[in-house]
Amino acid sequence: MTVPIKPKARGDLAMVELDGEAVIYDEGRESLHHLNPTATIVFSLFDGASTVREISEEIAAAFEVAPDDVERHVRALWREFRMAGLMDGTLAENQPVQS
Repeated sequence: MTVPIKPKARGDLAMVELDGEAVIYDEGRESLHHLNPTATIVFSLFDGASTVREISEEIAAAFEVAPDDVERHVRALWREFRMAGLMDGTLAENQPVQS
């Protein structure tokens, strides 16, 4: 049986949010990341409490759109965040990601 994954952003990142957008600083990698409003919402929901499906359903209900469409985008963002090393247990940059 597969255990559902509950994505969690790294706790050691510095994040500042302004006008719905976020800037994340990763001191360990000395890297800066700018998130648009949509990515900021999704990133803030990656707190380890919910699965990708649950997060997608929550967003879909709030914006009255189809959960499957939202889930595809949430998974894409999750993959990008993982590749950037922003998630707990993430891969190193430029390493292939498997979903």
